[in-house]
Amino acid sequence: MKKILLLMSLTLTVATSFGQSYWNINFEDTYYLDRVWIDTVSNPNNTWQIGTPDKIIFNSAHSPTHAIVTDTLHPYPVNDTSSFIITHIRAPLGGGNTVLLLDFYFQMNTDTLTDHGIIEASIDHGITWINLMTEDSTYQLWWIEPKPILSGNTIGWTHFSLNLAALTYVFGYSDTLLYRFTFVSDGIQTNKEGWIIDDFTFNDYWEGIQEIQNNDLISIFPNPTSDGLTIHGTNASSTQIVHVFKNTGQLVYNNSNFQGERIDTRQLSNGIYLLKYSDTKYFSIKKFVVNH
Repeated sequence: MKKILLLMSLTLTVATSFGQSYWNINFEDTYYLDRVWIDTVSNPNNTWQIGTPDKIIFNSAHSPTHAIVTDTLHPYPVNDTSSFIITHIRAPLGGGNTVLLLDFYFQMNTDTLTDHGIIEASIDHGITWINLMTEDSTYQLWWIEPKPILSGNTIGWTHFSLNLAALTYVFGYSDTLLYRFTFVSDGIQTNKEGWIIDDFTFNDYWEGIQEIQNNDLISIFPNPTSDGLTIHGTNASSTQIVHVFKNTGQLVYNNSNFQGERIDTRQLSNGIYLLKYSDTKYFSIKKFVVNH
């Protein structure tokens, strides 16, 4: 089952000197399905599926009824490497980031330490990846919950909670953060169930927020589009910034001096894209489809 079912609710609270961005995925709705990408390019037989788990151990989601799991029905295969990516488009940074939290619940059922999970983050649209499990001390990441082992067997659901705020201090602010989850198996088949994950929560807290999210700030048309996209703003601004991202998080259009020109989409491949528009006071995120 490759159909992605998920829920993300995004709210933004603004104060003079403090801001918060909070959203979550519990896999029960399709509204933000473009933020989760199961990588069938690197592995056409990718085992990650979103649906109702129906195994002996993985027999229910953390919150009913869907989760993401290495096959909802069958044991994971041997000699396999399967990944999915979550795109986190962040609100603009103000004075200084204080919390950047990755939080979810999971279960593991694997045969040896050779069969294991990997969690990575990228702040440069997937060019380089940081292994959060092995490079956490290098970048001074802060474990809210005890650091887990992504192998062997858990007893029920385990809470994963990690503060990645130090990445902002080390590398500078990035408006897009990618998380990649990979499960790797060896050549021994022991009919184990693999890895199941549910109820993601993503938190950004920062000081001195400068921009407020307002998705009524612009409209875009036509949508779907084949050759071009027009942005209509409700308020004229001398400073307009437009970014366009693929659903994998790759930046494909970057214009920090946008003047209302039509965006050429002829060179973009068919698929779902996210457009982020900012006038330095407000920002808006829109989803559109390219279909040649």
